[in-house]
Amino acid sequence: MDSNNNTRIYSVSELNSLIRQDLESSFSNIWLEGEVSNFFFHNSRHMYFDLKDEESKVRVVMFYQNNRKLPFDIEEGLHIQVNGYVSVYEKRGEYQIIALDARPVGRGALIMAFEQLKEKLSRKGFFDSSIKKKIPMLPGKIGVATSIGGAVLKDIVSVLRKRFPNFHLIVRNVNVGGMTSAPDLCQALEDLCSYGVDVIIIARGGGSLEDLWGFNSEELACSIYKCGIPVISAVGHETDFTISDFVADLRAATPSVAAENVILDKNQVTGDIKGITGVMLERILHKVHTSRKHVKTLIDRRYFNRPLTVLGNRYQDVNMAYRDLVDSTSAIISNNRHREMRTAYRLVPDRIQTRINTYRLIIKNSSTRWMTRASDRMDSRKMKIDHIIESLEKNNPVNIIKRGFAVIYDTEKKENITSIDSVSIGDRIGVQLKDGHIKASVLEIIKKVIKVR
Repeated sequence: MDSNNNTRIYSVSELNSLIRQDLESSFSNIWLEGEVSNFFFHNSRHMYFDLKDEESKVRVVMFYQNNRKLPFDIEEGLHIQVNGYVSVYEKRGEYQIIALDARPVGRGALIMAFEQLKEKLSRKGFFDSSIKKKIPMLPGKIGVATSIGGAVLKDIVSVLRKRFPNFHLIVRNVNVGGMTSAPDLCQALEDLCSYGVDVIIIARGGGSLEDLWGFNSEELACSIYKCGIPVISAVGHETDFTISDFVADLRAATPSVAAENVILDKNQVTGDIKGITGVMLERILHKVHTSRKHVKTLIDRRYFNRPLTVLGNRYQDVNMAYRDLVDSTSAIISNNRHREMRTAYRLVPDRIQTRINTYRLIIKNSSTRWMTRASDRMDSRKMKIDHIIESLEKNNPVNIIKRGFAVIYDTEKKENITSIDSVSIGDRIGVQLKDGHIKASVLEIIKKVIKVR
């Protein structure tokens, strides 16, 4: 190579880096459509797949922080649109698409994505009726998230005016159409909560599945689920169902129905109050009339016309009760006097001394008997102990040896020999006498039975 040549020579890494920078700046935000192939979900986090059409394909990478927000599952053969930018994997020199978002293409794909998200949120408990908040009957402030340019807001206001003319309405203008409206709807919920509304209606008119897709996003579902204020979902027509309908605290078939459910009908409530008031007044008058009749009946009784007759009967009852009380009291006093006399007689000093002497004699006799019994028992125990000691003395081996008997034992095993079967001729044996031991050897064994009389 000519050293004077000023042509710059790049390394492979430098070239790939420059190409990557150029591609990322030139194709920084693109949408790409195609069919998914060679799909690989690495550790259920990062997605790798090819996006192809009839003639070519391109490699796509979608990292976890982006794919976890998708409202559907990317699968092999699915037709989708991908948003992202072009980059280069420098180690291999391969260009690829870094996907930031994706959406299914075609009604069939959208329905599949809808069912996937519905099942996913149902498993998480987003649709449980036990967590649904009650819609207030008479909210102080009503929040509405919708497009102020459509007929939806006019329908809601018209219904509210008929039902409760002095309502307080706060409207948050929001993009409610297309597949990219979810973030704006989420922000609208947050804004209405900060305004201090008591209930929120999210609403839009009818449209295609694509038009309503913003209400089928997991992002909006999470915002409704976490919202501390009751939410009514009124999206599309009566036959249209969105994910927001299932998550919301109340689903209204249309925006007009939502307005009917969000506040009481003032005229109807006023009429109900009047009706209840009339029924209560009628019942009160009936109660007063019945009470008057009852009072008149009481006044007509003889207790009120001739009270002295009634009192005379009561005086007689009192007198009889008084006599009974005096008689019973006299009897009690008499019984108590007899009882006191008997007690005083028992407490005369001579009688007390006589009793004391009697008890002393009884105690002395009892003591003598117990002492005699204890002495007899001790003598009996002593005789038994003497008998036992005498028996032990007779059977003491030492005393037996002293009378001329001997103990023969095996000198090796140190065991007593009680039978000739335990020794053999020539065995060494020992003989224990009263004054010492004899070492001996067995010379002859003579078996003779000794009869014990």
